Amino acid sequence: MSSTAVAARPAPSWWRLTRWALVVLLLGVVVVELVAGRRDVLRALRAVSDPVWWALGLAAVVDLASMLAYAVMQRRLLLGAGVPRRSARRWPTTALAFEAHSLSISLPGGPVFSTAHNFARMTALGAPRPTATWVIAVSGVLSSAALALLGAAAGVWTGARGDLGHLLAAAAVFVVVVVAARLLGAHRGWASTVHDVTTAGLARLSGRRPRTGAALHRVHEGVHGLAAVRVRPVTWVWAGAGALANWMLDAAALWLCCTAAGLDDLRPEHVLLAYTAAMAAASFPLVPAGLGVVDAALTVGLVTAGATPGEALAADVLYRAVSLGLVGGSGWVLWGLHRRRRPA
Repeated sequence: MSSTAVAARPAPSWWRLTRWALVVLLLGVVVVELVAGRRDVLRALRAVSDPVWWALGLAAVVDLASMLAYAVMQRRLLLGAGVPRRSARRWPTTALAFEAHSLSISLPGGPVFSTAHNFARMTALGAPRPTATWVIAVSGVLSSAALALLGAAAGVWTGARGDLGHLLAAAAVFVVVVVAARLLGAHRGWASTVHDVTTAGLARLSGRRPRTGAALHRVHEGVHGLAAVRVRPVTWVWAGAGALANWMLDAAALWLCCTAAGLDDLRPEHVLLAYTAAMAAASFPLVPAGLGVVDAALTVGLVTAGATPGEALAADVLYRAVSLGLVGGSGWVLWGLHRRRRPA
C-alpha cells in the first residue's frame, strides 16, 4: 500500500516549475533571436517568396540527377557482383535508391530502416543475401570516401595547404577499399581461414564443437558468399564515379539555390566547402534529416563564404525545399507505389 502510494505520488512542484522555466527560457531565446535578427529573417522571407525561378528549377533537376548517380553506383555494384541484368533492372534499382534515401533522411533512426529496406528489396530482386550485404556496405563506404575526398579537394581549392594531407588520406581510403575487396575475391582461401578461426573461437566461447549449430552454418555460408563476390576494375570506376557525381551534383544544386536566393558572387569552391561541412554534420543522425544541425552548419559556412545571414538562411531554405521536399518526397511516393503494387 505505502509503496503504491509513493509511486502514484505526483512529481514535486519544484520539478514542474523547473520544466516550465526551461520552456519559457527557450521561447525567450527564440523570440530575442527573431527580434535581433528580424532584418535578416525578413530578407530571407523576401528571397524565398521571390526566388530566381530558373535557378531554382535547375537546382531541382540537378538534385534529382544526383540521386540518379547514386542509383547508378548501386546498380553497377550489383551487376559487377554477379547479379543478372534481368534482376538488377534500371527502373527498380533507381526507385530503390530514392526510397532508401527518403527512409534514411525522414525517420528517426532512418539509416537502420533504410538498410533493412535496401536488403529486403535487393534480395527480392534476386540478389543473394551475401551479395546484397556486400553492395550495401560497399555503397556506404564509397559514398563516405567520396565525400571526404570532395571535402579535402574543396579545402585545397580554397588554398588550405593543410588539406592536401586529408585529400591524400581520402584517396588512400578509396584505394584500400577497392584493393581489399579484390584481394578477398581473388584469394578465397583467406576467407576460409577467417571463417575457421572465427568458428573455432565461437565454439570455445559457447562450449560447442566447431562447425555445429545453425548460427555457425550461416556464418560459414555468409563468409564464403562474400568471398565469391568478384568485381572487375571497370565496375569500381563506374561505382566511384557515381559516388562522386552524387555529391557533386547535390553540391551544384546548393550553388544554384544560392543563385536563386540572390547570391551571385559566391565562389563555387567556398560553397563546396560549406556543403561538405554540412553533409559531414549530417553523418551523425541525431534528428531526422539533420534538421537544425545541418542548417546551422550550412548557414555558418555560407556566411563565412561571404553571404549575409539573411541570404544564407534563404539559400538553406530553398536547398532544403529541393532536397527534402522534392527528392525526399519523390522517394516516399515511389515507396507508396511499391507498397500498393506488392501482393498481400
